[in-house]
Amino acid sequence: MSKALLVIALVLAACSKPDDAKQIEKQLDLYTNYVRSANHFGIASLFTDDGVLEPNIRGTKAIQQHLTQTTTGLKVVEFALDPSKPVITGDTAVQTILYQQQLKTPQGNTVQLTGQYTVNWVRPASGRWLIARLATSSAQKQ
Repeated sequence: MSKALLVIALVLAACSKPDDAKQIEKQLDLYTNYVRSANHFGIASLFTDDGVLEPNIRGTKAIQQHLTQTTTGLKVVEFALDPSKPVITGDTAVQTILYQQQLKTPQGNTVQLTGQYTVNWVRPASGRWLIARLATSSAQKQ
């Protein structure tokens, strides 16, 4: 009976480590810093090689190019995340994150964006949590 309990405890321990949520939180801190500084290479580096930025932008190079093309001339004035606790199962996790962003356009207008990210995290052999898929739903306010 005690061997069975030990096996169950070991299996459960392998599913999620206590510091997994903290590691994901650190990745989100990096993401926030990269967005604030418009570091598209840095943002893309947080994705797996075949990661997807919805709608269907696949791979770190394509993500970096997309971000560069779609944000040229925009200045991030404010960016904040309000993440939920990630639901971690083994080497995968799912997390919803509310975001708020204020941008300044090249014409000097201010645009306020709010919405929600749904992030699918994976932990590859490197041990570093990466984004496998990031989907955004947003509502734009002027």
